[in-house]
Amino acid sequence: MKKILLSLSAGVLVILIFGYVFRGPLLSFVIQWQIGPEQTFAEQVAPQKPNYEDDAFWAALPSRIDASDQLPLGTTREPSGVAVFFIHPTSYFKQTWNQPLDDEEANWAVDERILRHQASVFNGCCDVYAPRYRQATFFSFFDTSGDGEQALGLAYADVVDAFEQFIRRIGPGQPFILAGHSQGTRHATQLLREHIADTERLDDMVAAYLVGFSISHDQLGPVPACKDAQQTGCALGWNAMDGPGAGAFGDTANLLCTNPLSWRVDNTYVGHEKNLGGIGFPSQGKGKEGEDITQMQLEVGVADAQCIDGQLAVQELRSNAFPSRMLGNSMHIYDYSLYHMNIRKNAAQRIGRHKSN
Repeated sequence: MKKILLSLSAGVLVILIFGYVFRGPLLSFVIQWQIGPEQTFAEQVAPQKPNYEDDAFWAALPSRIDASDQLPLGTTREPSGVAVFFIHPTSYFKQTWNQPLDDEEANWAVDERILRHQASVFNGCCDVYAPRYRQATFFSFFDTSGDGEQALGLAYADVVDAFEQFIRRIGPGQPFILAGHSQGTRHATQLLREHIADTERLDDMVAAYLVGFSISHDQLGPVPACKDAQQTGCALGWNAMDGPGAGAFGDTANLLCTNPLSWRVDNTYVGHEKNLGGIGFPSQGKGKEGEDITQMQLEVGVADAQCIDGQLAVQELRSNAFPSRMLGNSMHIYDYSLYHMNIRKNAAQRIGRHKSN
């Protein structure tokens, strides 16, 4: 019996080691099996292309009330004349390469969760614009055939069209903030490099909030990383992790990591006392029975922050309202929520400096 138990233990250990060493390919295989598209990108019939002159193709606009307008209790608006172009993260997990723009589940997640818990950080100072776009399905980030890149390329083409319409709507030469999360940040980084940097638009850009995606300093091109709380015409971003190094894959040495409690790009630890307030949500999707998902309950001092190896480590979380983790201990869906009030204050700070320049 002892030999059998030892053999079983050794077998389990081998499986665990194998799973860790080959975690990337294994994860890709599991995701392919669960949600990988059944057709190649070339075989896919592309969903209807959006027309951004039509308000119906925008998830958020200043001309109507939506979830991005919701304010945390005790906060107010101080309009600045600055607009935000916000590119939402992935909310499409189905087995086609790009989202049809009438997909109710994907749109609900954007309208009720993402606008409320991410884009709303900018509503204290700014008019929020958020386009619907034919986002690439979640599997695209794990695909190795090239189809995923093509799906992301189609999504990016929509983002470019939406941005050009955004500029026409606010007027050329008007100040703006560029912001995104996850897939949205991937597109925002490319947009920044190809359509803002090395143009007059960079002078109009207050800052680029490139949150929730691994962005290297090299990918910013000529755009500098923000070094403090008031610098303008620069980029900032982070990926929140539950502890140092949690969920990190590959080389993280050159990743952009801005500490949202100090707005610096160093590795200095900043404690909970600097956290002005986060807004959590205990459950995902449409919530538990009886739960009011429209609540935005502010909790002060919920998280500390320290950049370690390109990741933003939360050493101690002082709240039960941020329970979900992704791919290890990534706090991906809370990248904005953990530091809501700090981001809200910072956007206003940078706008003030931009106006005085």
